[in-house]
Amino acid sequence: MGLDDPFPIEKCSGRVRGAILAEFHGRCPTIREVASISDAQWLTVPNIGPTTLEELRSMTQPAPNGESRPSPTGMQDGELLSRLNRLQRELNIIVGEIRARFSAGASKKNQPR
Repeated sequence: MGLDDPFPIEKCSGRVRGAILAEFHGRCPTIREVASISDAQWLTVPNIGPTTLEELRSMTQPAPNGESRPSPTGMQDGELLSRLNRLQRELNIIVGEIRARFSAGASKKNQPR
């Protein structure tokens, strides 16, 4: 990945992605453009703090010996997918419970007193 390649914005967290797009007025910058902004300047951008700045900087520095970069979370892809699947199952259970409660509440309102 060269400095003039598009910044891999799709690999960033939502917070970093939003901050980058806001800073570059909605366009995806190059890696060089992101890298050229000083840490002090990035820290004045809304939603950029020390942790998000670290994530951003990890994406602008070349990987040694052409190695692939670890994900910003430090988790392997398989582990991330497993966690995503578990969270989606939990979310579906919660959505089902909410729908059941709404249905129960709606049927109570429709009953004559």
